[in-house]
Amino acid sequence: MAQSSRSADLVPSVLIRFQHAVGGMGSIGAPYLDERGGTFAYQWRVGSFEETQAVIALLWANLGTVKRAQAVEALVRFRKQYETIRPLYRTPTRARRLTLSVLGPAASAKDQGLAWAAGLFDGEGSTELYTRRIPERTWFALRSRVSQCDAQGIPEVLRRFRAAVGCGRIDGPTSGEGYENAYKWDAGADDTLRVLAMIWPWLGIVKRVQAIDAVKSVDTLPVLRRHPWRDEALRFAQLYTETSGNSPTA
Repeated sequence: MAQSSRSADLVPSVLIRFQHAVGGMGSIGAPYLDERGGTFAYQWRVGSFEETQAVIALLWANLGTVKRAQAVEALVRFRKQYETIRPLYRTPTRARRLTLSVLGPAASAKDQGLAWAAGLFDGEGSTELYTRRIPERTWFALRSRVSQCDAQGIPEVLRRFRAAVGCGRIDGPTSGEGYENAYKWDAGADDTLRVLAMIWPWLGIVKRVQAIDAVKSVDTLPVLRRHPWRDEALRFAQLYTETSGNSPTA
């Protein structure tokens, strides 16, 4: 699993949180420069069959059908190779212990759904401003998006995301350079602010900073008319910060 960072010395918090959530299994490797975006890419990975099985088992209830099928295929292919070659057993270099945190009170079904939605948004979502133009007018709009590809139709995870947040629409499919059968959950300004507030407690620092930067820039843009959601955007920027936790800061 990969995530980007603006610094070679700053490990993305979502990878640290993920590793903690799966009991400390796996490792986060040294970053490499992604020349396309000028950022540093970090990867969390596991290097053994046993730990891979354990991580998949922990995540299974929250995986979509595509990732479940991908995991099953990879595990079956790995085991199948030993039908023709002899496995080489070796002693692990470190003890394989699962150290999950002490369980607390169970979260509500709604909070579990929003936490899952925040995880998907961390990996595949974005908050951005985009320009809309006609000959007589130019204006800017705020939106959020979550992208997924699926040759079989609308991805199940996008349907689940929309159900969790209760708004937005799913567009697609589209194809372009490097991708095919892409679908997007898309929300306009009002719904973007509503969804960000709902998933904020579980959202990673990178997506928080991205959202705050987009929302704060609304009143600095040269637009020809005032959008009704601008006041709400200003209030959002005042209440939330990129480091705020489970509730807005006054």
